[in-house]
Amino acid sequence: MSPRRSRDNPVASGGEAAGFNDILALIAGARQQAVQAVNTVLIELYWQVGGIIGRRIAAAEWGAGVVERLAERIAHEHPGLRGFTRPNLFRMRQFYETYCGDEKVSALLRQLPWTHHLIILGQSKRPEEREFYLRLAIQERWSSRELERQIKGALFERTMLSPVKVSPALRQTHPEAMSVFKDSYLVEFLGLPAQHGEADLHRGLLAQLPDKKLLQAKLHEWLAQGPWENEG
Repeated sequence: MSPRRSRDNPVASGGEAAGFNDILALIAGARQQAVQAVNTVLIELYWQVGGIIGRRIAAAEWGAGVVERLAERIAHEHPGLRGFTRPNLFRMRQFYETYCGDEKVSALLRQLPWTHHLIILGQSKRPEEREFYLRLAIQERWSSRELERQIKGALFERTMLSPVKVSPALRQTHPEAMSVFKDSYLVEFLGLPAQHGEADLHRGLLAQLPDKKLLQAKLHEWLAQGPWENEG
């Protein structure tokens, strides 16, 4: 007896199933491409807006009051359009000014949603740290929640302080290997209180990072372990 078909839950016959699955896969792929295309356009828009604001402020043509009036004008011209409040306009400026001088990193920016960028900008202080999380978030397809969890867990500091022979892939697939950083020796080494939390661990590890030149060399070694997706 053939499977019963209904409008709510259509069942394909054996001969139809393969074709149905192919078409469903095409639809899913196209939807994902559409989402990525919209995100690319949105990040490019934020980049350009941030650039205009940054250059105007740098030239002393605009001040905070002008940016506030700009936010009001956008709200008037485009009622219901979210994301162009005064604070977010200043974040766009920060976004542009943070990355405008780094062509290598700027090529990655359009591959992540705005929420990811806000997390990285707000919680990563060093250029090397920002590049680290940009690349990993893209490669591992992290959600914004997972990205924030990894930053709070000081993954960058741990990776930069750990032996290069331990690959990033291994540290991702076997997070328990990172527990070495919480043993009694490390607690004493970092000068952490007995009842330390993630913030204490993050600060302690940050204080032990090498200087900028050594840190860049360490990041270069980490990047060489790859593989990294196309940055274009």
